[in-house]
Amino acid sequence: MTLVLGRLIIWALQTSGPTRRFWDLHPFLQELGECDFCLGFWVYLVLAWVMGIDILEPDYFPIVSEITTALALSFGVHLARVGWSMNFGVLDLSD
Repeated sequence: MTLVLGRLIIWALQTSGPTRRFWDLHPFLQELGECDFCLGFWVYLVLAWVMGIDILEPDYFPIVSEITTALALSFGVHLARVGWSMNFGVLDLSD
């Protein structure tokens, strides 16, 4: 459930009008908005903290557990998205 929620939030942040204006404020922000993995890290970091998700459970290390969880979730979702796009995406052969 968290994976899907995070992916929907990432998609909404990348495609909505108000956030597009935010991404255009600075080249660094634009790069963050275009990178699924980068933006996903911050989205999943907040979700891990708010929802209390910890992949290192039963051990808990403050801050480290949330960062590790965010890295793992964002990388997994990024790989799934890239794989989906490679398998089912549109291939442009116009060149």
